[in-house]
Amino acid sequence: MEHRLLLTKDKPAKVSFSYTVEWEEGTIAWASRWDTYLTSATNSQIHWFSIVNSLIIVLFLSGLLAMIMVRALRRDIAAYNLDEEMDDTYEETGWKLLHGDVMRLPTSVPT
Repeated sequence: MEHRLLLTKDKPAKVSFSYTVEWEEGTIAWASRWDTYLTSATNSQIHWFSIVNSLIIVLFLSGLLAMIMVRALRRDIAAYNLDEEMDDTYEETGWKLLHGDVMRLPTSVPT
């Protein structure tokens, strides 16, 4: 059954598509349908290059991340140590005197 439709730029056309499916029962059991693909790949066909390449990329990116973290932490620790040296020279006043007492449990609980 063949129908031909002339398509032009001037006139819009409605095109209907259809297909037919015929199911045939196979001789391969459902449980063993993947056996052809699984048994054809032997252990000698392992893609060693892909495995080594992936490991090298993971190690490189881990090293890069570690280097960035070490640089950031080294800078933060240096700034923290500098702040502590500066804090020793200034006396704390006002609300800064309370920072240790804010989270301390009270000695007596009012009832």
